Amino acid sequence: MTAVAEHGFSNLTLSKIAGEAGLTAGSVNFHFSSKEALLLETLKYVSTEFGDAVLRASEQPRAADRLVAIVEAALSDVVTEFRKVAVWYAFSSEVNGRQEYHDVCGERDRNYARYIEDACRELIDEAGRSNQLNAPAIAMALRGMIDEVWQEVLFVGENYDRDAGRDQCFAFLASIFPWAYSMPESRGLQKETTSDLTLTLPSWIYHSEEFLELEKERIFLSSWQLACHESDLKRAGQYVTYNLFNERAFVIRTADGDIRAFHNVCRHRAHLLLEGEEGLCEGRIVCPYHGWTYEQTGERVAIGFPDSFRQHDSSDYGLVAIECEVYQSIVYIRFRSGGPSVAERMAPVAEEFAGYQLQDRVSAGGDFWQVEVNVDWKNVIENYMEDYHFFMGHKGLSGLMKDEYDREPFDTDLVRLSHEMRDKPRSGWSIENYHKLLPDLDYLPESSRRRWTYFVLFPNTFFDLYPDRIDFYQVLPTSAGKAVLRGRSYDIEDDGRLMRVVRWLNERINWRVQEEDNTLTESVQQGLGSSSYVAGILSDKEVLLKHFGEYIRRNIPEAESTTPVKRISR
Repeated sequence: MTAVAEHGFSNLTLSKIAGEAGLTAGSVNFHFSSKEALLLETLKYVSTEFGDAVLRASEQPRAADRLVAIVEAALSDVVTEFRKVAVWYAFSSEVNGRQEYHDVCGERDRNYARYIEDACRELIDEAGRSNQLNAPAIAMALRGMIDEVWQEVLFVGENYDRDAGRDQCFAFLASIFPWAYSMPESRGLQKETTSDLTLTLPSWIYHSEEFLELEKERIFLSSWQLACHESDLKRAGQYVTYNLFNERAFVIRTADGDIRAFHNVCRHRAHLLLEGEEGLCEGRIVCPYHGWTYEQTGERVAIGFPDSFRQHDSSDYGLVAIECEVYQSIVYIRFRSGGPSVAERMAPVAEEFAGYQLQDRVSAGGDFWQVEVNVDWKNVIENYMEDYHFFMGHKGLSGLMKDEYDREPFDTDLVRLSHEMRDKPRSGWSIENYHKLLPDLDYLPESSRRRWTYFVLFPNTFFDLYPDRIDFYQVLPTSAGKAVLRGRSYDIEDDGRLMRVVRWLNERINWRVQEEDNTLTESVQQGLGSSSYVAGILSDKEVLLKHFGEYIRRNIPEAESTTPVKRISR
């Protein structure tokens, strides 16, 4: 994309493309065979991204909301990135001579036009104005306005004010459909002073039930969720349950040693099968409601009063499996399949992660801990990922760690934050003693022995990697502005008194940090509901928040708007 934007088609060569990527022309040619094949893949990439965004927007049930969502999707910062717009226009300028453009984009363009026209027609019919307004003409005009914004991006570049472009489209809709839309109001930002600034996510998405429903459908149900560690499933029949929104699941160690995951729902009348956070199911799984019985591998093997049922195939009524992956001894599940594996997502930090020898770890004891917070899940994630607040919000932790932090975002929707302990800690009993007593653990790489490192696997899973212990915790949304924190600690077995003391000190330090974070994020959550706050700006220390914001906007283009979508339509 960068090469097309800089050189166009006529001056483009594989050598120039390879130079942008820091590769040799031969390696690029090996993977794509020709410049034309690489260009076509580039077009497919931007076409798929645009098509997916518009398709998601078209799923809005109300026509008025659908049109707004389509405009937001088509003019999102992600979709209209300058390089991508340059690719579109480079191909469209040669469209007559390139059948591949029609092959790649034809169906997408027709769907895009149809979604807009259908929504316009529904609005007209709802108002009984079919004799006064023409849906195809209005749809064509709206698409023309969107195309005009794209052209401005191409001519002006990244400094083009996309918010103003979107507002013009919304003003057009308000002019044509005044019964459905109101004129856009000021977005509350001084645009002329923020063109070079990175904005936070808009405040309204932290307390909107409608937005949370989008997060559920577009992010959470297809995301990998950490269920437990392999050591939590040592014996056949040991299980751990997991709840996310209205989905209930369990993972279980079967008699043949495999780890399997299923919906925790009886196929008869939807009763819960396995209770509690974890337990042991010796033998078959029996529903406590009507006695339907399943093997640990999911097959239904018995039902109460079988003669009372009409003849049917029992294999159609086994437990519904959930995708499960065990990566470096951690067990993950996801309710909807598709997309990269955990191993692919964690690849950038695989070697570092492996250094902590997760295969040798066991639970530190006790149940999974859970804490309810009156904070939106995104607010918790953002607080966790930045160190900008440490010098003010965590004076104790700041006294243990050096001022400089490593911050690394990865394109696998993963980030890494890491800090090294000071040579001499500042005052604080727990801090001083942890620093003094922490042994030199030779099973760790030397670079990790005096360092705390954190990984965030989007959307909601954290790993705290300490020399003496590993913690994980997750943020599970329960409603807009509310969440549950769930976590557990895992240690390499060491009953020595010194290590017990070090881990106790670690807990003292980190529970204090957690209490401080809860106070900070609750204050932020209240502030996000203030009429005075629309969006903030990010510092260079908050680069990981920018990465998270891009993740949210990419999956939910409605987050591009600084005002709630529902306020645009009456």
